[in-house]
Formats: sequence, C-alpha cells, structure tokens
Amino acid sequence: MRRRLLFVVAPAVLAVSLAVPCLAGAAPGFSMKLGSTFTVTGQTGSAAGKHTRAVGKVVLSGRWGVGSWRVIATTVTDTDGNYRFTITPRRRGNLTLRIAPPDHNVRRYVLHVR
Repeated sequence: MRRRLLFVVAPAVLAVSLAVPCLAGAAPGFSMKLGSTFTVTGQTGSAAGKHTRAVGKVVLSGRWGVGSWRVIATTVTDTDGNYRFTITPRRRGNLTLRIAPPDHNVRRYVLHVR
C-alpha cells in the first residue's frame, strides 16, 4: 500500500514543483537584435467589483540591468481595456520592462538585446 501511495504522490509533488517557477511571476525573456522593435499588447482585467474592464493610464517603465526604473512611455486604454506599446532599444544588454495598467496587474518582460 505504501508503494502505491508513493507512486501517486510523487508525480503530484513533481508537477507542483515544476509549476512553482511559473506561479512565482518570473518575467518572460525575449532575445532580440539591437535596432529591432518589441511590441507589447494587452488588455486589463475588470475593475474591482465591476463587470467591465479597467480603463485609464498605462505606464511602461524600464531599467537596464539592475539600474533604476525610468518611465519609457505612457498610454491610455481604449474603452475595452486594450493597450499597446512598441519600443526600439538603442543599446545592448538586459532591459527589464514593467507595465502598470489601471487594474494594478503588473506585467514584466526581460529583453536580452544583442
């Protein structure tokens, strides 16, 4: 009986341990050539206690390596909560992007510019 339980529990523990990095909010990484463009599109979630999408200002911030965060661009969502940013990095290195929409669901991306 113990062996059967071990075989049932072990895959479940393995599945949970493999899923943890994804749940921890690790930023997706992208590799790109210097001078090419990177476009981010998104849609906000619903506003707290409402059935409509959050609308308003979206802020795109970035930092090179472990430097300080700087605002790169801002935009306003449309009435459906959609937004879009396009950037063209002007130097090589690791650029971390942080998108702060009005629903406070912050998204991050890491660009490896080569």
